[in-house]
Amino acid sequence: MKLLLENWRKFVNEEMEEPITTLRIFDFDETIAHTRSETRVKAPDGSEAILGNQKEFEEYMKAAAASEGIETFDPVRDLQELGYQIDLSDFSIVKDPDEITVVTDIMKKFPEDSKTYILTARRGNSIGPIIDYLEQIGMPREQIRVMATQGESKGDVMVAMMKNKIMPNGKSNISRIEYYEDSEKNIDDVKAKVCDNNQIEEIKPDDFELIINKVVSFEAGYKLETITC
Repeated sequence: MKLLLENWRKFVNEEMEEPITTLRIFDFDETIAHTRSETRVKAPDGSEAILGNQKEFEEYMKAAAASEGIETFDPVRDLQELGYQIDLSDFSIVKDPDEITVVTDIMKKFPEDSKTYILTARRGNSIGPIIDYLEQIGMPREQIRVMATQGESKGDVMVAMMKNKIMPNGKSNISRIEYYEDSEKNIDDVKAKVCDNNQIEEIKPDDFELIINKVVSFEAGYKLETITC
């Protein structure tokens, strides 16, 4: 998380000079693109699993963490320290992607007074391949910042973004966050950290809005379900 916030602060000075009031924040996997990435896990007892999507990954990690008494938001490192072999190499590339156009059609429009970010749970070595893929589908790299949370809380990152844009009246200049995400775990975290966090009420503008667009897959494709704060 420390490295992630340092990465964010690199952009603070340039953005303080811009009239940014809206943050558009997009997840990558199963939000911008469906990929054929898999996670391969070998547990200390010798059992093996191949996890083919985000839901399978989260369910496995949650169950493994519970069995080991781990309560951290992202248990990957803790499980690795206990001897779990977790192969995330597929996520260092963008493997056989299918563009999710219900999201990217929105993403390709860049409203004034907004800044567009990708917050991916992937590791940092995935940033270059993600940027390359965005250019392939017609996204201008200079309009988008890609940040890898390495599985850490996206809600914490959004709070840090708000706190880094405090105006003379003590309020954040960020009055609207539009968040596109497929993971229920990450959505619940952002709701708790941004919507229901009394500790940041004093910096929220009176007209503050958090608009969550949950990306839902179904037989015919993908759709968005809107959740408001």
